[in-house]
Amino acid sequence: MSYEIYLGRFSDYLDSRGITDIRDLDETTILGFTDTFVRYSPSIIHNTLCSLRTFFHYLSENGFVTRDFAYIVPHDGYRQRTKVPSAYPKEDVEKLLRSIDRGNPKGKRDYAIILLAARLGLRSQDICDLSFDNLKWETNTIELLQEKTEEPIVLPLLEDIGLAIIDYLKYGRPDYEFTNAIFLRLAPPIGKLQAPTLHSIVAEHMRIAGIRTEDGKKHGPHALRHSLASVLLEENIPLPVISEILGHRSTASTSIYLKIDINQLRTCSLEPLPFDWNKGMEVF
Repeated sequence: MSYEIYLGRFSDYLDSRGITDIRDLDETTILGFTDTFVRYSPSIIHNTLCSLRTFFHYLSENGFVTRDFAYIVPHDGYRQRTKVPSAYPKEDVEKLLRSIDRGNPKGKRDYAIILLAARLGLRSQDICDLSFDNLKWETNTIELLQEKTEEPIVLPLLEDIGLAIIDYLKYGRPDYEFTNAIFLRLAPPIGKLQAPTLHSIVAEHMRIAGIRTEDGKKHGPHALRHSLASVLLEENIPLPVISEILGHRSTASTSIYLKIDINQLRTCSLEPLPFDWNKGMEVF
């Protein structure tokens, strides 16, 4: 859970009420903030309420306030639904890659970014944090500490990825020495890309490629990660190997992708019982 996102909304609300000192909090202010949730989805409401309770516990336990306001935060009874990962066919991913115009700096950068997501399943933040130190050219590997799990991962520096990164570094990356990050903004202010920007980049190129995105289906870097898992399952790669490739701590996290393994799901289907239309009942 990203507390920064959810508590940021609370901070904005306090600013709008002219509250600049956390010690000025009261029940009315907190409940007033929860009344603004009508435009949010159930999952966002749930995560925001959980973040508030954690925040208020922290303030009280560390002496920043004299009362623990966590008890005021209402309980929503939310139960997270198990979601089916958004994955695209291998043909759509290849179509996406072919559609990128690599004749300009932006195309060179975007192509390398999308390759990292599609071929290796790297998460958005890990791509943004990727630095020159992570590229081990002598062993053709990418070695990094994952931001989400804080676990190290070693991935192959595939030939097409290596060539794409070199092309971007030589002919696309701005001459900027104040960060070791590989992928930078191309327009001022020059600096490291942020994860939300990567979502926009992938969505833009999916639109250009003419790839249909159904309502509710994700179309950012994480969808490419899901698509990679789907392809690996189709190729009968064992679940522990897929788990290692995706940087999961256990196969339990990877097992969610079994829901999109159509070939294996077909083996679980049952033949319907014969039906006698004249009698209107099953024949045993």
